[in-house]
Amino acid sequence: MTESAPVRNIGVLAHVDAGKTSITERILSLTGVKNDAGSVDDGTTATDYLSVERRHGITVKSAAVQFAWKGSPFNLIDTPGHVDFSNEVHRVLQILDGAIIALCAVSGVQARTEVISDSCKERSLPRLYFINKMDRTGADFGEVFQDLRSSIEPAAVAIQMPVFSGRNWTGIVDLIAMRRIDCITGISSDLTGANPPEKEILAQAIAARQKLVEAVAEHDETVLSLFAQDKEIPSDLLAKSLSELAWQSALVPVACGSAFNTASIELLLDAAVRYLPDYQHARVPDCYSPGSGQLVRLEPNPEESLAAFVFKTTADAEQKTYSWVRVWAGSLQPGASVLNSQTGKIIHIKKLYSIQASEVLEVSGAKAGDIIAIEAELASPGATLCAKHRPLAFEELKIPPPVVVQILEPLDVHETPGIRKALRHLAREDASLIVRDEADTGRFEIAGQGELHLQIVVERLYRDFGFKVRTGNPRVTCKEKPKKAVRITEEFDRDFGGARIRTSISLNLEPFTDANDNIVQFAPDLRLQQQHREAVLRGIESALSVGPAEGWPLVNTKITITQLIPPDQSSGRNGETAVEAASALACRKALLISDSIVLEPVMETAIECPEDFFGQVLALINSRQGQIDSVEDGISRKHITARITMRMLFGFSSDLSSASQGHAQFQASFAGYEPRR
Repeated sequence: MTESAPVRNIGVLAHVDAGKTSITERILSLTGVKNDAGSVDDGTTATDYLSVERRHGITVKSAAVQFAWKGSPFNLIDTPGHVDFSNEVHRVLQILDGAIIALCAVSGVQARTEVISDSCKERSLPRLYFINKMDRTGADFGEVFQDLRSSIEPAAVAIQMPVFSGRNWTGIVDLIAMRRIDCITGISSDLTGANPPEKEILAQAIAARQKLVEAVAEHDETVLSLFAQDKEIPSDLLAKSLSELAWQSALVPVACGSAFNTASIELLLDAAVRYLPDYQHARVPDCYSPGSGQLVRLEPNPEESLAAFVFKTTADAEQKTYSWVRVWAGSLQPGASVLNSQTGKIIHIKKLYSIQASEVLEVSGAKAGDIIAIEAELASPGATLCAKHRPLAFEELKIPPPVVVQILEPLDVHETPGIRKALRHLAREDASLIVRDEADTGRFEIAGQGELHLQIVVERLYRDFGFKVRTGNPRVTCKEKPKKAVRITEEFDRDFGGARIRTSISLNLEPFTDANDNIVQFAPDLRLQQQHREAVLRGIESALSVGPAEGWPLVNTKITITQLIPPDQSSGRNGETAVEAASALACRKALLISDSIVLEPVMETAIECPEDFFGQVLALINSRQGQIDSVEDGISRKHITARITMRMLFGFSSDLSSASQGHAQFQASFAGYEPRR
């Protein structure tokens, strides 16, 4: 792709079934990347290229495509909508310049929309909403727009207005230029001419534009001055001012249309060029000096020192691994040696590639603003790549804790090495997938974000790697926390290779509720050699990994080492081992005395159901011991938010389908751990 203007790195985000992938397909068709737009139902889309994605009709992995529109180059990333794959979305958000967030014109704002919006706001990421599916029966732009403004985006402003003939959607009014675009022919006509098509449409458009002007005038003195004098606001001035405000996220434009309508997607692309910033005007994320923690201000300039972020890894059919990188500053070339500040190691960049869905094409270099794939060792997701003389570090990826585990058993013991290799490959691609090898039994344990997440892993083992496995029933991953405070001293006196080694450790163990982590600290007056301090931490970490109640890892535990009488200095490494063992024994004894409470994962469950099935769905939630947080009225649907333990969500999908005759849907996201009831 020849770059004639600064590139824009844009993500397409949405809840399930809002039409993200269909929007991407129409864009690729319009911009000449594909001859025809693919279909999710037919399994012919470019970005959903995995066999499991085409089989289920959902996006599992984020995919990148390149295109240009009216001289402006884009890197566009299509992301999953299902909450089980939200880790894919969150790491993509760290490298975007802007986002297109799709909404369904029938079902409207959903819980997942709010999560996506909040994530964008946290990063001050400029966004553009597209109310999709205006061609569906029951589409209501006004209702969805008002719901959007009142619930999650008070700064939302409509830049378009749909036109209907009876119940049929026939066109769009561009409120900036006051032109009507016919959805069938794509022909544009001046709405303010001498013979407007319909006076009622003109009156509605004038009123809608007035609201847009008022919103812009609150932030722009030039527009405010003209508005106060009751003068006409030129379309060029209005567009320029709104563009600057949208880049700052002060206002959030809202467009409308259908992924299956060429004219509306052309308008969406025009809006993306105008209201979403290119890399030169986008906000560069905070970057720090690894040693001092001091904030470093970066400019998106190819002449700067290198600052790049690795946000995911993929592999091709030959299992060659690629790391996806966003270059924020400086440049990269094949053969370069750069610093991975996450590990402190120098890595060698073998090759660089542009990304086009499932394909990569070798390129000669990359610079600030580019999203590329690199072939290099030791470049895992979350790594910051920088110049050796200028260490830098971006925010590391936050990986959600797994809430469901499942046992996999090879059908043929001879396939065990191949399955092990395949699972490790899948875990490299998906940081939210945890794989454990049970060496004694020859089985594997996988842990992830939900039933669907693990189901997709098992399917990919078969479809992508050719391995069938037996699967155990999914079960939840729990935690434990201590019940009461305990003080203990452990006297350690053992024989190590014929030498007697003695050490003693005293510690206080107590529960705390400030976070789901553990705190291990040393009394202020305790002076220890560094090797003994590290040995204590290793011993405590080992003990906290297995709780006294059911063997789950401990959380909410605070341990203070009050005394350590170290072994004789002549004991060397054996002395360190003794300190580690004594620390572990002391901690385990303290846990046994304290006893523990089992905590299980609780999921925030968002359910959308037609009003006709509201009673049946409430009864189902109650039968699963769910706690209803809120019930809100949507467009002909009820939005229910409830807290349900993960244990009670197994099989919920099929029961919900039965209770609603297939008309309800839900998504569940991890909300935290609570004591088991």
